[in-house]
Formats: sequence, structure tokens, C-alpha cells
Amino acid sequence: MNTRQFSISSFVLILIIDGLTTAVNTNDFPRILTQTYNQTLNLSDLAILTCHVTNLGNHHVTWLKYDRNTSTFLPLTVGKQVFLSDKRYSISYYSISTDNSYWNLEIYNLQLSDEGIYECKISNRRQSVSIKIYLYVQIPMIIQPSRLYVEPGSNVELDCMIYNINTSSITWHFSSYNYKYDYHHHQYDYDIYEKYQHEKNISKSQLIIRHAQPYHSGLWTCTYKRQKRSARIFVEKGAMKRLLSNNHASSNVQCTMSLILFALLLGHHMTHRI
Repeated sequence: MNTRQFSISSFVLILIIDGLTTAVNTNDFPRILTQTYNQTLNLSDLAILTCHVTNLGNHHVTWLKYDRNTSTFLPLTVGKQVFLSDKRYSISYYSISTDNSYWNLEIYNLQLSDEGIYECKISNRRQSVSIKIYLYVQIPMIIQPSRLYVEPGSNVELDCMIYNINTSSITWHFSSYNYKYDYHHHQYDYDIYEKYQHEKNISKSQLIIRHAQPYHSGLWTCTYKRQKRSARIFVEKGAMKRLLSNNHASSNVQCTMSLILFALLLGHHMTHRI
């Protein structure tokens, strides 16, 4: 075998060995067992974004967050090192076996600015694996009352309240039993008023219906961004009688269930005494 043939054979052998090595490395590359998921939490909550990793070896887990301004993912942490001055961010790490570990990104006292897309990633020059977590931060929000029976001609007031934020961006929508519409474009909108106020860290939008009529019956929904709360209104003659009847029927059911439970307990007690 001449020198040229030896060189070619050596080169082919190196390629084969390199390919085998790459295959082995590929099989040995870490895996992320956690699947991409959504997480919705309230303002001021503690967020724990989970990343379950196996076969990590000498690799590092990196957490990133999508930045809308640059349209790229920017690193937050690498391994146990946090690259943010914001002390609310930290890494919690623990192992459940020699090759299984959790690298969780924790965010204390959630703010609206923390909402976004987070990525848990393990990579080297040849390959990478990653998952994404979509974190949504919602604000405590209630509507009162949530169910209301009124006689025609009565006045109705619905209060939609959002906590820990000053906003007037609350909108109201109406859905009747047969169709949906935005009441602002309805012929009866002169019956309806809105009043906004903010006090003691609570933003409130009050919907007022003057001289409510049967066509106001349906589902009234207040909306802030993706959050919604709904109240059902019944405007009909004899509405109060129907409400009292429903309450009476509910009380009868509860009373009957209590009697049945008492009888069962008494029977069980008598059986044991015999």
C-alpha cells in the first residue's frame, strides 16, 4: 500500500470513528422530560417554571426569555448563575437520582412584566434540546352580583372589580339567549351607563341599567385583556317569586339530603349496637 492509499484509508477511518463518536455523543446527549406547557398565575404569586432533565452530565441548563424588542431569546441563567440584577429571579436545583435532576426557574412576587415566553435549553456546538413555557399573569378580578333576578322596570347595578392595578380598560359585552352583540351598538343603549372609579388599589367599572326590561336578560361579561367575569340577569314578571321558589327548592333538597344522611348514620349505629 503506497502513501497516498494509506492517507485516504486513514482519512476514511477517521471519518468512521468520528461518525461513531458523534452517534454515541448523540445518544448520550441530555434530554428534557418536561413538555412545553402554559402556566397562568395571579399577580404577586410565586412562579415555579419546571425543567426536568435527564443525563445532564457536564452540560448546563440555560433559561431564556423571549424579548419582543429584539425578537430573540435572551439568557436569564446558565446553570446556577443568574444574569439578572432583579433579585426576584432564582434557580432551584435538586436531583432525584444520579441522572435525573430538576432545574427550576423561580420568580417571586410576579409582576405583569414577567408575562411572556420562557425557554429551558441545553445545547453545545452540535445540537440542542429545549422546551418553552408560556407564562400568563392575571390580576384578581370579580363581578358582583353574579346572578340576579329583577322585575321589569327595576334598576340593575353590576360591579366589575380588578385589584392591584389602576385601569379604565374594562369593557362590557352582552349575550342574550339567542344572539350576541356589543350593547354599545344596540337600540336600547340609552338605558345603560358605565361608571369608572379607582380607590384603595381597586379599579371598578360599574354597569348600570335603568328600568331594566326582558330584552336585558342574558349574560353580561366584563373583560380586561384575556380575563373575563360574567353575571347572568333575569328580567321577568314574577322574578322575585321565582328566586324565592328556587331558594325554597334548594333548601328542600338540602333538608332531604340531611335527613337521608341522618337515617343512614342512625341505621349504621343501631346495626353496630345489635
